[in-house]
Amino acid sequence: MNPIEVVIPVAFILVTAVVVVTFLYLSHKNKMAIQETIRRSLDQGNSLTPELLEKLGTTPSPRVKDLRRGIVLAALGLAAILSGLVVNDSDGMIGFVIAGLFPLMMGSGFLLVWKLNRYND
Repeated sequence: MNPIEVVIPVAFILVTAVVVVTFLYLSHKNKMAIQETIRRSLDQGNSLTPELLEKLGTTPSPRVKDLRRGIVLAALGLAAILSGLVVNDSDGMIGFVIAGLFPLMMGSGFLLVWKLNRYND
């Protein structure tokens, strides 16, 4: 077995894990900073208004989230499929195309939800 055949899948798994852990860590850090800001505001005697809480949360609306997720996943799927078309090996091409179909379909689903759903924002 060629060492490169082992290194590439292991590297892919490790990079994916690092991305997920980094995302979770930064999300947790952001939530903790928001809670600390709220605590400081309450300690100073300020009242918590809905406008203040909304500004602190600053999460995009579900409509924007669906659109973003749909575009990113569809682009990832298309990139994987196009990468498969570049590969000269037929087995590699089939693998890339199959791997690219999953995010492409998920992205298409998010875009469909974005288009059909009636949001209250």
